[in-house]
Amino acid sequence: MEIIFNLDDIENAAKEFVSFTIQYKVFAFTGELGAGKTTFINAICKQLGVREAVTSPTYAIIQEYYFEKKSIVYKMYHIDMYRIRDPEEAIEAGVEDCLLSGNLCMVEWPEKAIILFPPKTVYASLQTLSANKRKLIVQLPQ
Repeated sequence: MEIIFNLDDIENAAKEFVSFTIQYKVFAFTGELGAGKTTFINAICKQLGVREAVTSPTYAIIQEYYFEKKSIVYKMYHIDMYRIRDPEEAIEAGVEDCLLSGNLCMVEWPEKAIILFPPKTVYASLQTLSANKRKLIVQLPQ
């Protein structure tokens, strides 16, 4: 699946992404620095109903957010592994626990510890086409 969108239409792109991938729990977002991974995850959070401010967890590594659907409160993890050196450091930071928790996980820079990701991970690559245009390529698990 591919979604090409302008940054001013990111909400609709996130809505399409959520509707297409709703049954999955773990999402791995790759893309160059500044491609908009955090911005896209922020738009996904809005679509899910997260009310807290969504910020980049670059220094914290893991942020927790909550959203409600049909009177049930769900936990979501936003993980940024940009500063992680290897899988062992990711494990020590609690990344593996989040990935295996059964909660929704949105992960930036997954290549730092790709071995930790479960088989049903959705991989999404965000590419910069121009200053205002992006292409998201989504690979669903087999």
